[in-house]
Amino acid sequence: MRKRRRRTHFVDLPRHRQKDQFIRARNRIRRAAPVLGGRFYTHDYLHGENGWADVLFLSPRPPLFYNAILSTTRYDYREKVHELASEASYQMAPDREPDFHSRGRRDPKTKHWIYDYEPLRYPELDGLTRLQWIERELPRFADARTLQVFEYWTLHRDYAYGMGLEAVIDVPFLTIEAIEGFIDRFLNTDTGYRSDTPLSYGYEEAGPWGLESNALIEPWDWPEGE
Repeated sequence: MRKRRRRTHFVDLPRHRQKDQFIRARNRIRRAAPVLGGRFYTHDYLHGENGWADVLFLSPRPPLFYNAILSTTRYDYREKVHELASEASYQMAPDREPDFHSRGRRDPKTKHWIYDYEPLRYPELDGLTRLQWIERELPRFADARTLQVFEYWTLHRDYAYGMGLEAVIDVPFLTIEAIEGFIDRFLNTDTGYRSDTPLSYGYEEAGPWGLESNALIEPWDWPEGE
């Protein structure tokens, strides 16, 4: 087997290669400025109710820039509630789904594999599939408010493109204004942070629920996409 080439972390790159990355990030931000305002770049379509987004923004100390994963405290709460409900389902009904490869059949004409497997219904979960039970129970787990989330951000030096940054911020949604506000707050200290205030949400407060996958589109293509 060929060994996978290990990518060098941004912080360990020669300065000229850091500058190359910085210039590429700056050019993206400049090109997106008519839409995003010139403070950051994202390839996630910001429709006004985003719970998370990938963002690039510059440090005032070139060639440093940040490759950030941002999410809201409500999104973080939804993720933790879903995880709690999922764990509860496995405690009640251990996994008995058939092996993935046994769920498919090969079409004799096309020779393609077809997967039309019907998820297993568990008597322990009121005759529901695991996913159905989890979705039914989400309001109960959310409204119990036994979980807490915090606003925080942490720096990560193991990114190959820019300085890594993961942040959970206390805003309803990630809008352009909310992201700009976070950038201002972060650059005031340029270090990690964790709030002392625990946050919990009821089911209706934490929504919208369900799988959240952002549309990927360059900001300069937004008018066409809209």
